[in-house]
Formats: sequence, C-alpha cells, structure tokens
Amino acid sequence: MGLATALAAAAVAWYETQTARSTQLLESAQGSAHLGLGLVRLETAEVSAGLACRLADLPRTADAYRSGAAGLSSDATSTVGANPGHYLLFLNRQGSILAGSASGIPLSRLQPLVTGLLSPAQPCTRGGFFERFGDTILGAATAPVLSGGQELGLVAVLTPVSAASVNYAAQLISSQGIPSQALLVGSGRVLLPGPLAATTIRAGAPVPDSVRAALGNPGEVGSGTVGGRSLTLAGVPLLNNRGMALATLVVSQSPTSVGPSVEQLAVPVTLAVASVLLLGMVLVFLMAERFLNRPLRRLNAAVQRLGQDVYAEPVKVEGSEEVSRLAANFEIMRRQLRHQVILAVGRSVIAATLTGNAPLEQALSQVLMNLCRVVEAEMAMILLRPAEPNGLSFLITWGIADPALEWAELEAGDGIIGDLLRRPRFLVRSLLTTQERGELERRLGLRDCLAEPLQSEGRILGVLVVANKRRPYLEEDRALCNTVAAQVVSAVDKSMQLVVTRREATTDAMTGLYNYRFLIGYLDQQVNVAERANSSLSVLMLDLDHFKAINDSHGHLVGDRVLRSVSGLVIDTIRKSDLAARYGGEEFVVVMANTGREDAYLVAEKIRSAVAALPITLDDQSTVRVTVSIGGVSFPEGTRGARNLLDLADRALYAAKRSGRDRVEFLDLAAAGDPNSPA
Repeated sequence: MGLATALAAAAVAWYETQTARSTQLLESAQGSAHLGLGLVRLETAEVSAGLACRLADLPRTADAYRSGAAGLSSDATSTVGANPGHYLLFLNRQGSILAGSASGIPLSRLQPLVTGLLSPAQPCTRGGFFERFGDTILGAATAPVLSGGQELGLVAVLTPVSAASVNYAAQLISSQGIPSQALLVGSGRVLLPGPLAATTIRAGAPVPDSVRAALGNPGEVGSGTVGGRSLTLAGVPLLNNRGMALATLVVSQSPTSVGPSVEQLAVPVTLAVASVLLLGMVLVFLMAERFLNRPLRRLNAAVQRLGQDVYAEPVKVEGSEEVSRLAANFEIMRRQLRHQVILAVGRSVIAATLTGNAPLEQALSQVLMNLCRVVEAEMAMILLRPAEPNGLSFLITWGIADPALEWAELEAGDGIIGDLLRRPRFLVRSLLTTQERGELERRLGLRDCLAEPLQSEGRILGVLVVANKRRPYLEEDRALCNTVAAQVVSAVDKSMQLVVTRREATTDAMTGLYNYRFLIGYLDQQVNVAERANSSLSVLMLDLDHFKAINDSHGHLVGDRVLRSVSGLVIDTIRKSDLAARYGGEEFVVVMANTGREDAYLVAEKIRSAVAALPITLDDQSTVRVTVSIGGVSFPEGTRGARNLLDLADRALYAAKRSGRDRVEFLDLAAAGDPNSPA
C-alpha cells in the first residue's frame, strides 16, 4: 500500500513538473516576443515619437508653417539630414502633405498613408505606433504644431523597421543565455530577410507551414519542428493606432534553453518515491507551487512589464535555481535596455538642442549638461580654438565651479587637459596617473576623463572632454561622445559660415571697414538712441585729396594700397566705440556716439594730421603721401535724422575742399541758422 502511494505521488509530481516546465517554456518564449517587440518599438516608434514632439515644439517649425511650403521643405531637408533613416512629413489640418523628406520616395505615394496617421488624432506623447507602407513596416508618431493655441498642422515622423533592428532584438535576448531568432511576417509572407532554425528566409517568401501550424493567430504561442529542430515559437502583433495588426514578430527558441533539466526533475521524483504517505504527496504539491509555479507567474508578470516598455522597475523573482537564473538574465537585459533608452533619448535631446534657435554658446552649454546626465559624469568641457583669425573660439564648461579658467592657463598646463588641448585626440582614462594630474587637474578635482577630438574635414579644431564618471567608461559612452562631437562640429561650422556671411554682407572687401548699407542702418539706430537719451552724436566725412592723380600716376594697385593704409590709420585713431565705414570711392565716414562738436573737431584734426604724416611705401621703395579733407556735423544741432546728417557732413566736406583742402570744416547750424554756412 505504501509503495503504491509513493508511486502515485511520484507520477503526480512528474506530471506536475512536466506541465510546469512546458508552461515555463511557452511563457519564456512569449515574454521574449514581447521584449523583442519592445526593442523594435524602441528603435523605431519611440525614436519617431521623440523627434516628432521636439520638432512640433520648436518655434522655427511654427515659423516654417507660416512661411509656406518653401520653409517647410528646407526645414524637412535639414532635419532628416541631421537624423538620417527617417521619413518626415509636414501636414496641414486637413491631412494633405505640405512638404517632407522620405529618402527618394515621392511624397504623393505617401498621401494614402496619412489617413492612418490622422485617425484618431494623436497627442504629443511618447510611444508612437506602427503603420504599413507596402511591405515596409514603419514606426510612426505624430505631434500637433501649435501657435497661440491654434493648430497650424501636424508633424509626422516615420522610421522603417529594418532587418537590423529585428536582428538586434534577437541578439540582445540571446546574449542573456536564451538562444533566440526573430522573423517579421505579414499577409502570409516574410517581410524582412531573417534566420529560422539553420536557414535564412528571404523577404517575400511564404511563411513556413511549421510556423503557421504553431501560430494560428498573432499573439499566440506554440511548439513545432523546423528543419529537424524542435522550437518554441511565440508571435506578437505590431499594431497601428487603431488597434489593427499590421504584421507579426515571431520569436523562436530552443526548448533546451529554459526549464528544469532531467537531473533537476529527479529531485522531486526522488522525494515523491521516498514519500510513502499522503503527506509526502501534499508536500510535493506545496513545494511545486511555492518554488516553481508562483515564481514563474511573478517572472511572467515582470517580463510582460518589459514588453510594455516599463524598464525602470527591477526584475526580482525568488524560486528554483533555474527560475532565479532566468530572472537574473532578464534583470541584466532590463538594465541594458534602460541604458539604451537613456542613450537614445540623450542623442535626440542633444541633436534638438543644437538645431534649435538658442545662441551657439548657450546651446553648447546645454549640450554639456545633457551629456553629463546621460553618461552619469560630473563635469564636461568643450575646448575649441580657431585655426584662423576671426574664427570662433569656445571655452565652455559644465560642472566646474572655478570661473577663472583661461586659455593661457589651459595651454600651459602640465597635466592631461593641457596635453589634450595641444594634441586633441581620442583618449579614455578610468583613473588618471600622477603625471596626468597636474596643478590644474588637482584644483578641479579631475579623477578620470574621456576625450573626443572635434574634427572638421580633416582639420582638428579642439576637443570634447567628459570627466569624473560614477562608474567605468563603457563603449556606449564613447559612441555617444563621438556622436555629440560630430554634432558640435557641425553646429560650429554652421555658425562660422554664418559669421563669415554676415561679415561679407556688412563690410567692404578692400578696406575691411563697414560698407554703405551697414552705415545707413547703424546711423539710423544711433540717431534714435540720441533722440531718446537727449545725447550728442557727431559724423565726420573724409575725402582723399587728388586721389585720381594717384591712380593716373601710379596705377590702381597703388591707389588700392593707399585706401587700405588710410583705412587702417583711421581705425587706429578713433575709439573702439566709434564706427568707420567706406562711403564710396575714396570717401569715408566716421560716426561717434556721445560726442559733441568740440570733441569731434579734435578727433577730425587728429585724423587729418596723421594722414598727412603717413608715408606709403611702394614696391620700388619710393613713397607716396596723401592729404585728406574732412567735413563734420553734430546732432542735434538743427539736424533732421540720419540721411540729413550725411548730407550736411557732405556739405561741410565740400566747404573744406573749396577752402584749399587738407583741412577740417564743421557746420555750426545752431549759430549760423543756414545749413550751408561753414563754421
């Protein structure tokens, strides 16, 4: 009787354990499928949602909508250029495509897809959804563009699901000790090339019968034999924003990858055989419930949370050795996923910061703050010194309390910072040596560093430094810093081009002085300031005497040299707050704010005498001397605005010419009462 009871208990325990093992295999495959979907969504829909929301919130996007299709088209091209691999559409409120960029695909072909993006309307939230364009599955997201509470249109971002993103999901699951493969199928065909068992299935091939048999519908799980190998297969649907299944992500796993082994199953069998009483059978049931079934249910719930993109909550499950090991693997996977999410969001935030409307130095400071947050470092620096005159120079830091850092101190430093500034290069130091920690490094408390050179078209402009990280540097940290360095260089190059363009638009190419166009705008501004503040303003007009004779005698090259020499002398003579401009030909204008007639006259005499004493050496070592006639007028002594000031200064100049040249004449309008009367 006791033996029969023991055998019955053993049979029941064996059946219970086998059932639990089978359930564990199916739940593991299903959890891995949900996890794979989360990874694919992270690489596509999550990225689309983040980019769509940021673009919709940028003031320049609303400005582009107001400026029309040309502004939107330019914005789409620049945005996709900074974020390759995306489709970007700008839609009006009726759902028509106004502009966009879609990797060579005509926008008219994408118009039928827009209906799915609009119904129902999507708020600006993270997550996104999936849409289908032919055989291409897209991670999609939309965000409304608002201005003053009014909706101008809709930004739609779509990121194609690629074979690389599907394989990445399978590899990350496999790296945790659960050998897995993933395949994207839909409409009875394989949508992306991928592995199954020991073969690779091409895109467009029909779904294998074994997969059809194991998975009747998306979201199911089952077992089958493919290529002579027993596999557990689980499918999870990719849904659009209306809840419709567009495709199915199929994850296959070997049954030997999880579950209790034969040796482990011998433990409950041995206990059951040894239990000759009904109490033994009850104990076996209780132990199976406590150490296998209940932990498996908790593990399944944790895996389901990962499939729902909840990466912040740790996976903590206690149970049998196999279940605990499986939970530990999922916890490692959760941490890696969370880190990948932080890196992806960090890249997007930094890219959006550099493409925004903030001044470059403010944007770079914001970039360093976000970089420290993502890498978990305490300080960061952008050290950029121009290779040519009038270029941009930056010494921007984050997390450094010492405000007295200067270029001379950095370049002369005997530690790692000085070395990097003199020889910008990639470098990782988890712990600085005694030689690398100079006086500056000790003062800043520098313990470690990661450096990336700032390089543009083969020229190294400077270096990006991240320091004092809370844990060892990882390959992901280096990849992020490399990406940020490239984005910083791109932003700096654009800013330098803008500086050059503005300089060329406002200065005279020959003399380097401001041109006539800039002079008129500047003088209008200074007159307005003088009127509001009831302050004085003086204008001098200069003309080189007998300049045509110099051109006729020595040639135009010598004439150009004379103009440049006189221009440099004028700049050296006036104050830094004054403005000198080339009015045209051999005529120049000097604008002096907060300067009355007497002081302006002294400056004019100083310029006249300096020009008369200036020897201009020619190529044959002979010299040429010139003189200058100067006319001046002061505001508000009877003048009426900027152009009137220039006209009166011109009259004073011709009065100086008529009086014999090489002299200074001022119009004293208040005293004479006649605009044409010289002082």
